[in-house]
Amino acid sequence: MPPSDASPGAPASGLAEQVARDLRERILTGELGSGQPLREAALATAHGASRNTVREAFRLLARDRLVVHEAHKGVTVRTLTADDVRDIYRVRLALEPAGLGSVDPDELGAVVEAAQRAAAAGDWAAVSTADLRFHQLLVTALGSPRFDEMFLSVLAEQRLAFAQVASGRDLHAPYLERNAGMVAMLRRGEVEAAETELRAYLADAREELCAAVEA
Repeated sequence: MPPSDASPGAPASGLAEQVARDLRERILTGELGSGQPLREAALATAHGASRNTVREAFRLLARDRLVVHEAHKGVTVRTLTADDVRDIYRVRLALEPAGLGSVDPDELGAVVEAAQRAAAAGDWAAVSTADLRFHQLLVTALGSPRFDEMFLSVLAEQRLAFAQVASGRDLHAPYLERNAGMVAMLRRGEVEAAETELRAYLADAREELCAAVEA
């Protein structure tokens, strides 16, 4: 008999959203990467859900452009194209600079320090996670739950783009220092200078990632 979704307080639609959130978080942290298959039966067992509920979670993730269904392969985590990367950065350039005037520089600084410790230990996956957290804080500073929810999916796509670059060190080391520089600007009250740097930073990252994805 298949698992039931009728547990108290967890209707099928709510459980599908929970499964989708879990998979999105696993993509965001780098646990799930581009092209990785997602096994319906295993996920149903792991979440105590029916296979129909897992299919609904897949539908939610496909809507967010995080998974695809391919004939003879089933559902897999998406592999991004250069056009995907350009669109991700279009969203980022529209949102992140607007948060610079409201974000707490010390909170950003704590994230940079965590990234620097991870870099010193050679843990570039953790540096990647900290980098995404840095940029998430800029959007959170806008005070919009809708932006926050949407941006989590954008960042999950961003993580997939990061995973398509061969060297985490080469990708993240220069931007780690630039993050630190922006924190210093904000602590001095130089919001306009930080915005100029952020826009240049995002444009540079976009071109680097587009080149990597196209290669």
